Amino acid sequence: MSQKQQHQPHMLAEQSRLPRLPIPPLKQTINKYLESIVPVANDDMAALAETNKRTASFAKVADRLQQRLVNYEKTQQNSWLEKWWFELAYLTWREGLCINSNYWISFADDPNAYGLVQPPEALLPHDPQHYYGCVWESSTYGEFQLRRAVRYIQKSIDYKEMIHKGLMPIERTKNGPLCMNQYLCIFGMTRIPRPGCDELRQDEKTLNSGTIVVLAEDQVYSVQVYDDSGHRKPDGDLEDDLRAIVADVVERRRTDNLDPAVPVLTAGHRDRWATAYARLEKQPANRATLMAIQESLFAVSLDTTFSDPPGSINANQQNSKCHGTRPGHNRWYDKCATFIFNRNGSAGYLGEHSPCDALIPAYMIEYVSKLAATEHIRPNEISKHTRNYQAQVKRLRFVDVDSTVRTLIKEAENEVKRTVEDSISRQIRFENYGSNWIKRVAKVGPDAYAQLALQLTYYRMHGSFAPVYETASTRQFLHGRTETVRSLTSESADFMRTMCDWASSSADKYEALVHASKKHQQLIRDASSGNGVDRHILGLRMAYYRLDPLPGETPLSAEEKEAIEGFFNDPILAKSTRFQLSTSGLFPAYYLTHTGFGCVVAERGYGINYIIEPARIKFGIEGKTAEAGNGTDVDQFETTLRQTLLELKLICEQSNQPSAGDLSRL
Repeated sequence: MSQKQQHQPHMLAEQSRLPRLPIPPLKQTINKYLESIVPVANDDMAALAETNKRTASFAKVADRLQQRLVNYEKTQQNSWLEKWWFELAYLTWREGLCINSNYWISFADDPNAYGLVQPPEALLPHDPQHYYGCVWESSTYGEFQLRRAVRYIQKSIDYKEMIHKGLMPIERTKNGPLCMNQYLCIFGMTRIPRPGCDELRQDEKTLNSGTIVVLAEDQVYSVQVYDDSGHRKPDGDLEDDLRAIVADVVERRRTDNLDPAVPVLTAGHRDRWATAYARLEKQPANRATLMAIQESLFAVSLDTTFSDPPGSINANQQNSKCHGTRPGHNRWYDKCATFIFNRNGSAGYLGEHSPCDALIPAYMIEYVSKLAATEHIRPNEISKHTRNYQAQVKRLRFVDVDSTVRTLIKEAENEVKRTVEDSISRQIRFENYGSNWIKRVAKVGPDAYAQLALQLTYYRMHGSFAPVYETASTRQFLHGRTETVRSLTSESADFMRTMCDWASSSADKYEALVHASKKHQQLIRDASSGNGVDRHILGLRMAYYRLDPLPGETPLSAEEKEAIEGFFNDPILAKSTRFQLSTSGLFPAYYLTHTGFGCVVAERGYGINYIIEPARIKFGIEGKTAEAGNGTDVDQFETTLRQTLLELKLICEQSNQPSAGDLSRL
């Protein structure tokens, strides 16, 4: 423990001083909502007029829903939103977690990797897959793979212990401290399938666990990361444990003695998994296995796949998100944290989204990856061992798996295979400029700049404005999670029209960029301060459908109920939340090579995570195939986005006349 850590306050020291998530004024939310739908309606003035009429009728009676919500807030431990958000945003989600919900991250490769296998045939330069890379199956495990896995395991446990001891520095903005609760949700957290609505398990036993689970070829093993005295195992002991696991798996594969591929059920439909889970836990040995998985700190997947060419970002992310050759296999999608290592040591992370937003594990992964990168693994260097150590691993069996569960496994395999076949994801590295140039020459906020570039790309491709979801953090409030930034605005629509108008000058286009950027920055501030639109509308909806009338509340008449339901069922409201651009930005993360999540709308929809670094911008984009997405085109999106970013650069330089040192690398 450093001297600085000894004297800093406990990471939770200021939790009790955090304000609670506010309930915005009703009139404010209605006005913001009406403003946000103008570009969504576009030229459909009749639909917009009808929505305004419905909203006006709703506003006359919504004060009773507002009062119910205010009263409900007083009964909740942390915020009025927390329980509903867990339930509605995540736990009642019934579609499979693979791509649809879990996010994935790839890490920078170690340039000193050794003992690597090569593909059976070279990719020819003219092969279009050469650009994206290819995932191959080796059916083997490598020493470097296991040793790198141990390095990440150890650094991750270091991070877990920092959290456990409260040593994480309290994060702050100019508005004050941020809520640190989500850091507590990374380790020892597991989602449990239940019919209709899942559960989360994290308790004292899981938080204080001394084990992790390791998956290899869908077989599950428990590994102690602390010895019987509670001391951390040295690297060499854990390396021996992993060697014992892969040796056992290889032998069982040779003798056809592998347990059924139960892990693939975690990737598929939640009610199917709930049915299988209920049948499995009736058998004592299987129940013990399920409990052991839940009571582990995190999961590690050892894959026999590898990417070619080495360092292929897009091939590595294929493996991270769903296993490159057997979709949905060898992952326990329900674990909050899963580290993945392929045959040649390329590493990734798979996150279950419900307990915490991806931002918090991303901080952990960047921290762990940075430390791991500074400690080179040398082939002739022997790791520290306990004298006379014997591997201590426990195989977690799934036994007596009945025919019903085996059929459900097959169904899950088919479902996930279709999901993966319908999905296309790409990592885009735009190397021409980054935040330094945007702030110095474009003179707008980097996030607003990236958002407008994405909207303009979509507009040029599809000829329509896309409703946009951008994540804003509400961690300045107790147990705050996120609010929606409705980034499609009248100002951004004007910007897009101006950019596509041949009669507009560079000065006109730059002025529209600045105007739209200022509006976007205001929306970010509003959403982060709890004054967004969508969470409040959700609360009002729940107040109507879930909360009882207050004592003395005037009963709602049939006409008033019709006005309320007319608002909640309004087509423009539905269209405005059909986010064809679902976006989220991360901090500058140099060791994260690919970040991705699935789009929320299949039809011409894109899920986009971006990282704005000082000298470049990284985009992770997921969309569907042209057939599954009815015109979605991820490859064309990349091409158009690059052209858009270069054009914006030229416009900003023409308008602001930068010095010679600021000129582009075009």
